[in-house]
Amino acid sequence: MPRTPRCIAAFVFLLTVATAASAQVCDDCPPDCGLHGAADCDEASACDQMGCDACTTECSLEDFLNFDRSVLCDSRRRTPAMLGGFYGGNSAGFRGDATLDRLIVVADDLDAPAVLPGGGNTLTITEPGPVGIFSSSVGSVQELQALFRAGSPIPAFNLQGAVVDNATLTTSATITDIQAQLAGTGMGYDIILLTPPPGSYDATVDGVFQTRNGVAGTTVLNTGSSGALIQGGVDTLNGGEDLDAFYFYDYIIRLNTSLADVSSGGVGRTKIADNGVVLPQDRVFFRYGNVHNTTYAAGAPSLNRFVAGFERAFMEGLFSLELRAPFATDAATAYAVDGNAITNGATTRFGNFSLYLKGLLVDDGRLAVSGGLGISLPTASDTSIHYADGTELLHISSDAVHLQPFLGMLYTPNRRCFAQAFLQYDVATNGNAVALNTGNGLTSAGSLTDANHLLFDAAIGYWLYQDKQAKGLTGIIPTLEIHQTVATGDGDIVSAGPFQIGNFNGNRSITSLVAGTTLECGTRTQITAGYATALGSDRDYDGAFQIQLNHLLGQ
Repeated sequence: MPRTPRCIAAFVFLLTVATAASAQVCDDCPPDCGLHGAADCDEASACDQMGCDACTTECSLEDFLNFDRSVLCDSRRRTPAMLGGFYGGNSAGFRGDATLDRLIVVADDLDAPAVLPGGGNTLTITEPGPVGIFSSSVGSVQELQALFRAGSPIPAFNLQGAVVDNATLTTSATITDIQAQLAGTGMGYDIILLTPPPGSYDATVDGVFQTRNGVAGTTVLNTGSSGALIQGGVDTLNGGEDLDAFYFYDYIIRLNTSLADVSSGGVGRTKIADNGVVLPQDRVFFRYGNVHNTTYAAGAPSLNRFVAGFERAFMEGLFSLELRAPFATDAATAYAVDGNAITNGATTRFGNFSLYLKGLLVDDGRLAVSGGLGISLPTASDTSIHYADGTELLHISSDAVHLQPFLGMLYTPNRRCFAQAFLQYDVATNGNAVALNTGNGLTSAGSLTDANHLLFDAAIGYWLYQDKQAKGLTGIIPTLEIHQTVATGDGDIVSAGPFQIGNFNGNRSITSLVAGTTLECGTRTQITAGYATALGSDRDYDGAFQIQLNHLLGQ
């Protein structure tokens, strides 16, 4: 069975078992407990006598139309918000070979023999060393050729070290081929291609690179940028000419790492099920989570994540508008190239602010169904990678707006048992602009669009202790939740030069289990704490401790 239908089937099965068990174990209230007019429900004593926080008279159509949601019977209004897990979004991969530094070994004034070998032979010239290692703004022998031919000044060559070995060159082409090349151009300073120099050149240059950069990398001879020039622009090779050999070496950092979700600035995304309630309410809330071992760059810390927000009901409680403002103290948005790895620069950052419009669609007193639309705004920080000297290698703008239509369900067979669930789709309406530095500064490389996700969230709970007349603690409610996040398509991959960034893992299906307990103080304030653990090999994190505070207003 394909992954998405299998997940839906598992979700439906879990919900069916949970609600059936609730009805069998906890069905201690008469079937007519439910919604009633304000006049009926104002008789709190009648509800208490029934033991189910509901009135005994069935709702008429007139009662329903005139119903004042502010007096909704307590056992349903006080259903704890779902705790939720950690929705990491898209963890992008970044890979490629970055040139961190470049040096030039110059074997100059190499004299060709007065009598050249036969035309079918290559030319080898060796003279006593040492041989200088230089840094320069000149990046290739082709640049030197252009400067010489134009008569332009040659940038400075700064000595960085020396190879304690002979100065040498060996041509790739035969003498006959070189002579034909020189005669065919009609211009001086033709480039004569060379074979690689002795291994002592590589080893010495590698040591200089490590000293200059302080990070581990790979030293590579850039054969395409190396070559020899005949001094003075001489356009013949007949014997006795002076040649200068230029060996250009690159210090390569081989990168292959994961980055935090760029659409949320490393803070993580929001979804309706995280501290979500099915019924429209007036409330304020605050949420904290410590997410362990997030699958971001090497050495990433645990993520300390916070969400503050409020929900405001209107139209007699049939609708509500909710605002969530996430931020984190360890958000990974600024990365530094550290040898052959990338380390993150965790800082305090805001994530994407989210708005949720929710409406009550069905409510018969036991079963309530709501639906709505969430919108995630690109208020998060951009993501960047830079070299040790501050030069930016990669920049990803936080541009994407996400739409999140959802449905919610609450089932309360009696005043103690409940089951609730959310089904949500997260779709990116646009991509995030990507700029890459392939050697000439940051240039636009395209747009990185996230994969869309389908999210299933279900919870069951039981009022282990409930006494709304008590002073102080009025309720203890343990809950068990399961959360499923399924990518419904592959995200983009953006390429530029030697670099690629995007989703290299294909579609993922992430499952997590959450166990928690809610303590209620009075009838307005609830504190919920719990632990989420990721199941299976597809995961954004290993585990997360979470605690949240909800305070009802105007009830």
